[in-house]
Amino acid sequence: MTESVPAMMIPPLPAHRRPTEASLLLTAIVAAVLLVAAIVNVVAATGFPGNAPVEQLYSFGLTVDLGVAGIVLLVRVIRHRARPRAAVRPEHPGVLSIVAVILAVVSLLGWSLLGGLSWLFGSIAGDRLRYMEGTGGLFFVGAAWCLAFIFGTIGYRKGGGRANTALTAVALGVAFLVLVPAVAAGVVYGLGLSD
Repeated sequence: MTESVPAMMIPPLPAHRRPTEASLLLTAIVAAVLLVAAIVNVVAATGFPGNAPVEQLYSFGLTVDLGVAGIVLLVRVIRHRARPRAAVRPEHPGVLSIVAVILAVVSLLGWSLLGGLSWLFGSIAGDRLRYMEGTGGLFFVGAAWCLAFIFGTIGYRKGGGRANTALTAVALGVAFLVLVPAVAAGVVYGLGLSD
């Protein structure tokens, strides 16, 4: 005698827990911005003096961080476009979004405490800037910075609720907040306008 195996019943989602899906548009935009920033950083580095190996190392490290994050997100867009979208249950508010905020804050603190604030206040005061101050912190916490972009973007779920949206906005906002001065420091140094 054969016994039939009962079919697994998947309980329906409650009305307040609608299915969510990843935002391919957000992922594509973040990937594009990161890849453009990496290209700008490479072009700026061509103007670095030949006797500045540490500055060139820092620039290379930032380019790798930006390129890796951009490529990971671009691959995600390509893979998700090639397959049907699957709705998933929303998380509360999303582990990846929470981790992204933590990593973005680590990036901001690393950048700030290891010279970023000195570079920022120097630029406001019109002082002669130093490339190492504008980028040194991110060089040392680059992995956290890179993952903040990746986790923040992947962690966002359309229809995931206010907490998920807020956490994603904070994570990406903070990560981009330190991107701007880091790339600007490279451009300024590459043009010979800073030390």
